[in-house]
Amino acid sequence: HRRRSQALGRNAMSESDRALALGERARDLVEQLDSGDAARATAAGLATLPGPLPRPLAPGTVAPRRSEGVYRLPVRGRLVTGLDEISDSGVRSRGLTFAVAAAAPVVAPAAGVVRYARAFRDYGVIVIIDHADGWTTLVTGLGRAGVARGQRVAAGAPIGVAGGGEDPRVTVELRRRGRPMDIAALLG
Repeated sequence: HRRRSQALGRNAMSESDRALALGERARDLVEQLDSGDAARATAAGLATLPGPLPRPLAPGTVAPRRSEGVYRLPVRGRLVTGLDEISDSGVRSRGLTFAVAAAAPVVAPAAGVVRYARAFRDYGVIVIIDHADGWTTLVTGLGRAGVARGQRVAAGAPIGVAGGGEDPRVTVELRRRGRPMDIAALLG
């Protein structure tokens, strides 16, 4: 009976510790719910503020040459993925992805020379524009290109149309010597 009593005592202490841990976890969950409400209120307040000012370029970075003074987004749409976001499959985004209307017009974000304009794997039709000095733009998700390799394009010139289907998406990546760059710093 003594051994049985000791075993039951140990089990009781273990269950007591478990109950304390569950109580702590419940308290943490309630705090998270409260902070979620506060975060939603803050987000709603931030949504009413005017847009942010573009970030200055990092020291030593040279902006790409632009014929109209600013780098622009190549398509109108709803931003669904931002730079460096990690997808459900664990892949880090190297650009911005927009949900767009089927066959939406896509324009050159800055002046340059088209280096590639055709279908590529699962990305649909892609267009790569060389802006000189190591700056390039990659635009994926087009249904068809309106430019050809070697063609010179001005900023804002049509380069194609978005794909069709149920949920067309266009991705734009700005690169400096092959490395993804933050487009937000160059938008005017």
